Amino acid sequence: MKLFVYYKMIASEYPALQIKIQMMQAELRSQFSTLSSDLLKRPDPDESGRETWMEIYHLSDIDINTFRIELDLLARNAQLPQPRRNEVFISI
Repeated sequence: MKLFVYYKMIASEYPALQIKIQMMQAELRSQFSTLSSDLLKRPDPDESGRETWMEIYHLSDIDINTFRIELDLLARNAQLPQPRRNEVFISI
């Protein structure tokens, strides 16, 4: 199972965003030993100058509800851009 979290923002309004996300993902990996994660962004901003960023979490045997609670808490504490949209996908 994979959790995709995406959001739009003006990158200059979040100068340390990448570092904050990487620190958050490291904290999540320390709590959930089988977790792996990625951080991506679209190559170009949209027509209003906003960038789209995506966090991807590979959950394997991790309880999705427990993970989402911790992820939301850490994202709020790190003051990451809101709203953060979440979608879950599973392998076929």
